[in-house]
Amino acid sequence: MAFSPDKAISLIRTAWGNQRLAHALLLSGPHTADLHTVAIRTACLVNSWAPVDSLDGLRLKGALVLEPESKLRRIKIDAVREVIRTLQFSSADGGMKIVILNGADRLTVEATNAFLKTLEEPPPDTLILLLTRAPEQLLDTVRSRCLLLPLHRPDSGGMELSPPQARLLESLTECFSAGRPVGTSRALGLLGDFQRILSSLREEIEADHHDALKEETEHYQRSTDGVWLRNRREYYDDLTESACAEQRNHLVSLLFIWLGEILRRRHGLDALDLPGCADATAQAAAVMTDHDLHRRLRAVDEMRKNLSTNVREVLALEVGFLHAFG
Repeated sequence: MAFSPDKAISLIRTAWGNQRLAHALLLSGPHTADLHTVAIRTACLVNSWAPVDSLDGLRLKGALVLEPESKLRRIKIDAVREVIRTLQFSSADGGMKIVILNGADRLTVEATNAFLKTLEEPPPDTLILLLTRAPEQLLDTVRSRCLLLPLHRPDSGGMELSPPQARLLESLTECFSAGRPVGTSRALGLLGDFQRILSSLREEIEADHHDALKEETEHYQRSTDGVWLRNRREYYDDLTESACAEQRNHLVSLLFIWLGEILRRRHGLDALDLPGCADATAQAAAVMTDHDLHRRLRAVDEMRKNLSTNVREVLALEVGFLHAFG
């Protein structure tokens, strides 16, 4: 069940007043502003801080805020280790020590593993807030150590979609429209649309990185050696693969959201992430069972896990789509 930001704050305030607030909260939802608002208000609540309007404002008050860094947009192990070390000391003002991981799904595997012990058993008087628009991309070991608090705006126009996600949503809506057969052909048709969107994204990313490398080469080729330029080519190759994987993960997250939307429709919940697709999700909810939807969600989750390994992307996608949408 998803909560409005105000309802989430009310629940947190009650739990805090009863001394039952969990030491780690996982705030998720489609709107970054809502995640920041709940995190800021929670931090100010537990420490009786004057209101601030940004995460930077919390930093000035002593909160430890981790965010993705560098062009790869990752939260790295060195930053996590520094937070762990800092938490061993008492708070300067004797209040709660606040840790905020903004974009928690961008933790590297190494950073995640380094943080697990602290997440499970943090030092006394510590509150950890994980913020993410893609909770399904977090490891199960992270989610299991947190109180999950999904957010939703009941009166909003739905989640914010990137242009590639909007294209995939059109395919999902058409695929699940009334009268379309459920089976292998539907799954493969949807897979084809997914792969075409990925291919288009790769072309855009490669073009941008090619232009960046060309500009660097023209600027530095007379003042540096060939080894440096070769290393830069390798750097942009790696950056391309990382950016493509990130875009692919955003598309996979939409598959979770789509199936979750259908599950919510089955139970009459009106807090929708995709209100523009209400007719299609209602039609799907009328013919699918909870068991079927949970099975499909597990298939998408398994596909996500396979895509993070050395399994060939094309194979992981084909198997995943057949199981999830066939």
